[in-house]
Amino acid sequence: MKHLTLIVILAALAMPAAASQTPIRDHLKQELPTWGYTDVDVDGLSNTQVAHINHLIHSNKSTAQIRGNIGAVLGDSILKTLFGRR
Repeated sequence: MKHLTLIVILAALAMPAAASQTPIRDHLKQELPTWGYTDVDVDGLSNTQVAHINHLIHSNKSTAQIRGNIGAVLGDSILKTLFGRR
């Protein structure tokens, strides 16, 4: 019984309190403005989007490719980027 209690306590401590408190999301909150995306609600992104953007930031692609691919993951269109249309 003690082992089961210990396992449950350790599992609860290992899980993040909220999705917004994960290190990757905190990292993206700092990095996205560097790539020109200042108004992104990182907490509202899906886990897939977060993982994809994190992978792009650390990839060997050119700056323009990374910026464009981040925009594609966020659902940015060329019209919105160029003309500010939503």
